[in-house]
Amino acid sequence: LLSFASHPVVVKVGGQYYCRSIQKMHADGSLSFFCAIDDGVVLSIAQPKDMVESTRAALRDVEERLGGIDMILGFDCVLRRLDARNRQVFREISELYRVNNVIGFGTYGEQYRSMHLNQTFTGIAFGERQAAE
Repeated sequence: LLSFASHPVVVKVGGQYYCRSIQKMHADGSLSFFCAIDDGVVLSIAQPKDMVESTRAALRDVEERLGGIDMILGFDCVLRRLDARNRQVFREISELYRVNNVIGFGTYGEQYRSMHLNQTFTGIAFGERQAAE
């Protein structure tokens, strides 16, 4: 499971790539996934970004857009957490969550419109944008 989390496959939908998390590989070489995969879907192997830096950049962007973060209600996929532990960056990710007041849940993926997302951190950020002078 850890090696699958560290080397995700993705599917392209509407110009965007989405992770499709492998659950296990069977003796015959076939794969089972944690989410629905239609027959004939083309999967690509993804090259993961630096998890700490991409998380830091995303949180910085949210902070700039809101003018500060009061708190984030976060949903962190268990496969992302496993990957963070495997890459030995779990403490750094936890510290980013702490300093940005993230509270929330560990999940088995998230749902966005009709798309099931895996290996993600999603959330709702609360802050107060400063009025323009």
